[in-house]
Amino acid sequence: MFMLFNKYSLCWLLLFLTISSCRKAAFDEFYGRPDWLESAIYSKLQEEGRFSMILKLIDKAGYQETLNQAGYWTFFAPNDEAVKRFLTEQGIADIEAISVEMAEKIVRNALVYNAFKTDRISDYQSNLGWVEGMAFRRRTAYYDGFRKEVVKINGVEQELVVAASNRNNMTVSFGTPYYVDGDNNNKYVTYFHSKYAALNNLTASDYTFFHPNVNWTDFNFMGSKVVKANIIAENGIIHEVDAVNLPQLSLDQYITQNDDYSFFRDSILNPYFVTYQPNAAASKTYEYRTGQTAQVYIKTYDPMLAFSPNNENYLKMEDNDGQMDAYTLFIPKNDVLIPWVRNVLLEHYKTLGNVPKTVLADFVNTLFWQSAVWPSQFAEKTNIHEEPARFQLSDISDKKILSNGFLYGTSKMQESDLFNTVYRHIVLDPAYSLMLNLLNKEYRRLIINPDKEFTVFLFSDRLLSQLGYLYDDRISSWTWRDRNGNVQGHSVAEPRLQRILYSHIVETPNNELGNIANTSGFIQAGDNSIPGEYIKWSNGKLYAAGNELLNQPVQIVGSAKFGNNGRIYYVDNLLEFSGESSGQAIQRIVSQNPELGRFRDYLINSTLYVAADLTIKGVSSGSSYTFLMPNNDAVQQAIDDGLLPANPLTADLAERVKVERFILYHMLSNVNLAPDGNREILSAITMMKDENDQSQIVGINNAPQNLRIVDKKGRSISVVNNTDLYISNRIVLHELNGYLNYNE
Repeated sequence: MFMLFNKYSLCWLLLFLTISSCRKAAFDEFYGRPDWLESAIYSKLQEEGRFSMILKLIDKAGYQETLNQAGYWTFFAPNDEAVKRFLTEQGIADIEAISVEMAEKIVRNALVYNAFKTDRISDYQSNLGWVEGMAFRRRTAYYDGFRKEVVKINGVEQELVVAASNRNNMTVSFGTPYYVDGDNNNKYVTYFHSKYAALNNLTASDYTFFHPNVNWTDFNFMGSKVVKANIIAENGIIHEVDAVNLPQLSLDQYITQNDDYSFFRDSILNPYFVTYQPNAAASKTYEYRTGQTAQVYIKTYDPMLAFSPNNENYLKMEDNDGQMDAYTLFIPKNDVLIPWVRNVLLEHYKTLGNVPKTVLADFVNTLFWQSAVWPSQFAEKTNIHEEPARFQLSDISDKKILSNGFLYGTSKMQESDLFNTVYRHIVLDPAYSLMLNLLNKEYRRLIINPDKEFTVFLFSDRLLSQLGYLYDDRISSWTWRDRNGNVQGHSVAEPRLQRILYSHIVETPNNELGNIANTSGFIQAGDNSIPGEYIKWSNGKLYAAGNELLNQPVQIVGSAKFGNNGRIYYVDNLLEFSGESSGQAIQRIVSQNPELGRFRDYLINSTLYVAADLTIKGVSSGSSYTFLMPNNDAVQQAIDDGLLPANPLTADLAERVKVERFILYHMLSNVNLAPDGNREILSAITMMKDENDQSQIVGINNAPQNLRIVDKKGRSISVVNNTDLYISNRIVLHELNGYLNYNE
């Protein structure tokens, strides 16, 4: 019985084992690791057979498990020859002598988040998908973390635990904090691939300028060549490189460690734009990672700067925008910067501490580019002042591709429009701070244009105060005590000053005001493309319409100074505009020139004239006009030719219409005309309209000192005085030696 039982038991056992074996085979076939699946990165390096030394460094750095598990990495692996060469260059006896810290730097710097074959390595991972050919950088697994640093606070040196800011803005109220806890500020590596180069019009020289001892292939990684790309692993991609690449310093770290830039660093950047902010979240992270308790400070840069040189994250407008761009600094070395600061920046200041911080920030930002500027792109990429890098390659004495951008050490100054144009004499002189305030709101971009020539008349803070203008910088508000002693608020004072200011800026492409002390003439203020009001000068004295009305000329005082786009003159009074009405202007001009009396008589007795406020219907005080006034003989000719009735007081309706049409045809809207040779104005719109409500036009023939108006008959009528003109409130007035006929 017992033997029979054992026989049956053995049969059942064999059957169970057979069934189990079949099930396992099926399970393995369906769920098991496929034979065709590649090994993980660590194992793949072993299989390749030429990475024994980097494998030892991976072990020492503690990354064997990471690179042998599931993941999604790109690993730029230096081969054995590369590591041997590195040991020789570093004076290290053998691979065993490399410290754990250095091993970590080498491995983590070569380890890039996400797997990128060469068909995607040049593409940018935007929030909306891949952007072809726009990437040349990738985020690595390496970051600096916390460090101890001796810093001077309130003149006292202290040792602090410090972390770098990982955003560009130190003010949370702007929506982006200067530090985001949990963001390790990982460093980036830079590479140069043929696809990126082709789509961005770059050549091999853009790479070799930074790495003169490395030949460019179709794919270079930092200071090495990729000798074999796209080695497929289960958890990513391996690119074999022929050199070991250590993590690069950030721009901030490089400047900190390089005394060629010590004046810029210690006298400008650190004292005025760097602060150390205590941060509770960073302090907790530090305690968690180290087991030590300490107050952690974040090294932050002022948001007045274009970016923070210690931020590794680029602008962070998108999560991956550091893949496609980086910062650039053009920093002058000490022997270049020190004399420039002494001769230019401190021309009117005793020390840098007296220079307004806004001016210092403007200067620093002339050296900061929010984009990667390759050597062939100096003329293409601009800083936040919209200036290109005005250097030749021969001006570059130091060049580095760093972890968060490019650095160029320069043997000359950036020729900034802020400090080379006429604007320099305003921005760097504290006596003209209020004029600077007004300029920066409206016209700074105009007068820093190096492609145009300007003459600017400078009025001082003291002069504005004498004339009743006061500025309260606490509330950014102007007041003005007018000539009657009434105090006008900001809504009146600032627009008035802006209008006055525009008359102090004159585009002078032909040096028209170069000999202002010994000549006379007239010129339209402002930019020629947006002309202002006419001003006049005579032997060093200037007149705008208000000065002429009040008989208070503006006198040139002192000597002219120059910029690369013109000159400045100092003045003892303001070029004032006139507040008189159109009717008042004509009455005043007739009192000076009785030859215009008959035209005035027809006007003031017409339906166009509003006697109550001395204005002309349709003439707006905010627009520009030219009044063409036929003299007495010309009016008589118009009467003889039937265009005007003999009596300006006529009550006949048809005759009154004739008068109105005649006057309106002699009034040009939206233009100030003077015999200054401006040939760009070929026609002008009159205030007269035909029966179809269409504005009528006259032709303009403007040669220097010979202004002629062409009417509908094709007749050319001359302005009588071509060396002077009458000016009023945005109105220019002329005597004509004939009349304009509005009939075909």
